[in-house]
Amino acid sequence: MEGTMDYLTMALRANEVAVRELRGYADMTLTYRLIHQLNPELDENTFYSRLDHMLKEGGYRCIAAYRDGVMVGVAGFWVGTALWCGSYIEPDNIVVDEDVRGAGIGAMMMKWIEKEGERLDCDIMKLECYAERQRTRSFYRGIGYGELGVVMMKSLDDKARSAIVAKNGELR
Repeated sequence: MEGTMDYLTMALRANEVAVRELRGYADMTLTYRLIHQLNPELDENTFYSRLDHMLKEGGYRCIAAYRDGVMVGVAGFWVGTALWCGSYIEPDNIVVDEDVRGAGIGAMMMKWIEKEGERLDCDIMKLECYAERQRTRSFYRGIGYGELGVVMMKSLDDKARSAIVAKNGELR
């Protein structure tokens, strides 16, 4: 890692991979190809609409990893405050292109987000992960995360319920 480089623009270089923050809606729409790998049920129009809404709500940011100028990883994250923990940074939809998984790109992006959380003086870094994704859960445990609880969910309409069932099976 190059200690003199501003990590907000091009930090965490390893080999030919660089991580940088995406700025604004137009940059973030370029992540759809990778987000779709993790969320194949998410059509492009819904992605654009939700992204627009997320940005308008505030608190959402996004980074991407590039290898030889090609986007090979993406990670969104939220910054906020909660009564139970204080200030937090929360990675969301961390995706590495299927063709380059296992090359350390996910760890690079998580380290970038961690450094940003430290810069923002966040108290914790937290995330949600699907229970059946054992490889993903092992990855997070390997970079220092512990499993502290269970995320409970209840769909409030048929469309949301269908999306949940398509992704995870029936709610138990």
